[in-house]
Amino acid sequence: MSEHSATSSVKQLIAQALHKVLCPLVKLVVRQGVTFVEFTEILKHAYVEEVQKELTRSGERTTLSRISVVSGVHRKDVKRLTELNPEVNSSRSEKASLTSRLISLWLGDSQYLDEQGKPITLSRSSFELLVRSVSSDIRPRTMLDDCLQKGIIEGNDEGYCLITEALFPSEDLATKIAFFARNTADHIATCEHNVRGEQNAFPERSVFYDHLSHASVIELQKLADEETKALLIRINKRAQSLAKQDDVNENNDHRFILGSYFYQEKDSKND
Repeated sequence: MSEHSATSSVKQLIAQALHKVLCPLVKLVVRQGVTFVEFTEILKHAYVEEVQKELTRSGERTTLSRISVVSGVHRKDVKRLTELNPEVNSSRSEKASLTSRLISLWLGDSQYLDEQGKPITLSRSSFELLVRSVSSDIRPRTMLDDCLQKGIIEGNDEGYCLITEALFPSEDLATKIAFFARNTADHIATCEHNVRGEQNAFPERSVFYDHLSHASVIELQKLADEETKALLIRINKRAQSLAKQDDVNENNDHRFILGSYFYQEKDSKND
C-alpha cells in the first residue's frame, strides 16, 4: 500500500470515528440551542488554537499564513480568532472546583478521618479551618450554606458530617457543563495519547455487554456506582498523601484525573 493510500485509509477511519463521537455531542448542543453556525465558529477557534500549539511544539513559526494553511481556516478568521481574549472561568465553576477540593480533603486527609479511615464530624471551627485550607477568598459561612443547601453535608448536635452518598450531587446546569467540559476533554486527550501510540499508554478500559434485560442493567449500574465510588475514595486518600510529600519537595508540576462513567440504553437494533 502506498503512503498516500495509507494516509487516506487512516483519514477514513478517523472520519468514521469522529462521526460516532460527534453524534452525542451534536445531540447535546442541539438540545441546548446551539446552531450549526455557532458550532462552526467554536470549531474554527479550536482548530486555530490546536494548530498554533502543534506548530510551536514542532518548532515552526506560528504565522497567520502557516496556521491558515495547516488548519484550513481562512487567514482573516485566523487573525480575528488569535486576537480574542482567553475565556475566563465563571465564578460558579470556580466555586464547584472549591467544593470538590473541600470534599477531597475531607475524604483523604488523615486529620479529617477516624481510625477506620471514615470522614469525621467537624465542629463549626474545624469546618472553617477546612474551608480556609482550600481557599482564603471565600467566606466559610458561604461555603457552609452552599454545602448544606446541596445536601453534601448535614448538621447535628455534634457538628457537621459529610454525606458520602452525595459525593456526586446533582448540580445546576452551569456546574454540570463545567464538569462535562473538563471530564470529556481529558477523556478524549487520553484516547488521543493512546491512538498516537505513546509508550506510556494511559489506562482507558471499559466492559460492554448487550442482550441484557433492563433489570440486569440496573443491577450492574448500582454495582458500578458502588465500586467506582470506593475506588475514587481510595485513590483520593493516596493522592492526598502524595500531595503533601510533593509539596515539601517542591516537585509538583504534574496533574492527573481518574474518572468513570456508566451508560445504558435500549438497543435500537433489537426493535
